[in-house]
Amino acid sequence: MGVVIAGRNRGSERERVKITVVSPATLDLELGDVTVAAAIKQSLDAHQIEFLPNLQIESLTHDSAITKSGETINFNLLMLVPPFRGSSAASYLGITNEEGYIHVDSSMRVAGHERIYAVGDCTNFDGPKMGHVAVRQAEVAAANLATEIDGRTTLSRYQHEMRFVIGELGGESLYVHKDSDEPATVRQGRFWSWAKQVHEKYWEVMHS
Repeated sequence: MGVVIAGRNRGSERERVKITVVSPATLDLELGDVTVAAAIKQSLDAHQIEFLPNLQIESLTHDSAITKSGETINFNLLMLVPPFRGSSAASYLGITNEEGYIHVDSSMRVAGHERIYAVGDCTNFDGPKMGHVAVRQAEVAAANLATEIDGRTTLSRYQHEMRFVIGELGGESLYVHKDSDEPATVRQGRFWSWAKQVHEKYWEVMHS
């Protein structure tokens, strides 16, 4: 559950607004990599944005959020993102982890089952759930399902990858690239905002 809270103080226009991001986990768990977590934390600090990890929101009033541990966080403006969970329907089939995500192997086949595949947000891969990841998983699953129906051995394997851009004020952006269990690559600069816009247009053309 991610929360962005703004409260007003005295001072300049930026200093009058305090922004706090609250998460039920740490950044490295949310993002699946300590290098990425450190880069984002540094960026948050640079913009004077407070980050509070390991706080689960239990209830809300019109101007405060109460955590599971009993802490109260006051706000003037609240943006709340519900916690990500796996498919509730799949949780009854004995194929999911504690968070409801389906166990799959690198062929995208559901662990322990034949001719059953899962892709996208419902799977148990670490890190953020993103559209381009789901597309790559679907391509692997479709190829393997076709070969399995034909009685042949599945050949296609999914290589888990994270690749995304986080925009910042002033045109500065963070580019993150991580392959499987390898350490992530993090780059920062104005170029990545432009590259993201170009890639989005390319993606729309290729998948429209």
